[in-house]
Amino acid sequence: MKQEVKPWFFFKRNAEKSEIRLRLFLFPPAGGDVSTFLHWEEQMPGDVETCLVRLPGRGARITEPAIDNVDILTDLLLQEMKEYTDVPYVLFGHSMGGLVSYELTQKIYKQGLNLPEYVIISSMKAPNYMNKFTESLTEDGNDKLYLKRNAEFMDTIIGLGGIPDAFSENREFLELILPTFRKDMKMCETYNPENAQAVPVSFDIYGGNRDSIATKKELEGWKKYTTQKYALTLFQGNHFYFMDNPNMLLFHLRNKLMDIGNKLTDQTHREWRMKDECNSNR
Repeated sequence: MKQEVKPWFFFKRNAEKSEIRLRLFLFPPAGGDVSTFLHWEEQMPGDVETCLVRLPGRGARITEPAIDNVDILTDLLLQEMKEYTDVPYVLFGHSMGGLVSYELTQKIYKQGLNLPEYVIISSMKAPNYMNKFTESLTEDGNDKLYLKRNAEFMDTIIGLGGIPDAFSENREFLELILPTFRKDMKMCETYNPENAQAVPVSFDIYGGNRDSIATKKELEGWKKYTTQKYALTLFQGNHFYFMDNPNMLLFHLRNKLMDIGNKLTDQTHREWRMKDECNSNR
């Protein structure tokens, strides 16, 4: 396994760089870091480079302030990502990471840059349902979660799952990640979908069949935001359906990446044949 750490990215690959034909970017959920996707690269195809996105305010960047505005965050990400779109790539984001992936794709499209082959969004409502984001988290429905007192805020976050028991019972750890969690939740709870539009990229949408934060109807809403293919896959579980048993998700993701890779190979062969035919007709 070859690894390369950059300020914003943690690259992992089994092949030489020259053999990589697809790059997978993994965007973490609110409060999450690269550990959310720990060891996922071990189940990816050999010609796929896995890139774990390292956001400020967590993990090795815990001393940096987190960013609470998706527009500012995606502006920064776009600048950092440009040099890594030299090969075809896929974006995968869970929960908040799904929203970031979509907003990033919008900017890539508007700027005429190389679009991702696929965007895979996991456990995140479509933009037209984001006005109900707070309703799915709090009993009063109107009082933003990120404004709640520390105890109530953390009790709610722990109740969503996604934080291992060993960490959820560690008050020092919870206090350490609290500022980042608040800013991440603010990003989601203050998201403005007014400028959200369809992009010419295929979407795969994943979710848990018992998720009250991103329901089947709210996941289906992503159809509106792509002009290409759309597919929805529901797994057994809640908002963090893959935490206890990631194998089903990783099996599904691996097959998707293999399909994309095979199509890219077929496309390359067609281009070579067309080039050869043009040369032979001169």
